[in-house]
Amino acid sequence: IFMQKLKFILSLSLLILFFTPGVKAENKAGVELGWAHLPGFEDEVADTAQALANLLGQTVTYSSDTGAAILRGYYRTDINNNGAVELGGFLSLTDVETVFSIPGASITIAQDIIGFDLSYIHEAADGVGIKLGLHMSDVDSESTVTLSGQSAAVTASDSGSGILIGILSTDKSSQFNYGLTYYDALGGVDDSDATLLSFSYQF
Repeated sequence: IFMQKLKFILSLSLLILFFTPGVKAENKAGVELGWAHLPGFEDEVADTAQALANLLGQTVTYSSDTGAAILRGYYRTDINNNGAVELGGFLSLTDVETVFSIPGASITIAQDIIGFDLSYIHEAADGVGIKLGLHMSDVDSESTVTLSGQSAAVTASDSGSGILIGILSTDKSSQFNYGLTYYDALGGVDDSDATLLSFSYQF
């Protein structure tokens, strides 16, 4: 399903580029490094903790990260004098870790994020752009907890789509810029949103 959605994004981006009116296009590629705040992940791991408690017959406590370092690459091309289309791919450099504990034992689940996005960037003012688009993303993890010779497997993997909206600097005289982007529903999960503060380098 994820690959089908990725093919849809790539096909849509090619169609947009093919039917772009003739302008003097400025094509840019770059890399972006930032930190994503992920408050919604705690809601999902709470459900996992309850599932573990049901399997083990004991109360399970947990603590979870609420952020991760993100690396993103992108390709951007002008479609008119004040707008551009951007295709990007992103992944987490650090895992979102959750520790589940019972008396005498604990287990850590590490979730990672990977995805693609397609957006339109409108230059609302000189050097300031507004970004609006869609993303397709996966949130994956798998772990097993063993206690007194008994094991319980826990898998937390989600795949899906959502919207993104952001603001970014578009200083054409500099190779360095920065941005703030909100990704709704990472992995297609309503509560798993992310706010990405990032700095970019354009080639």
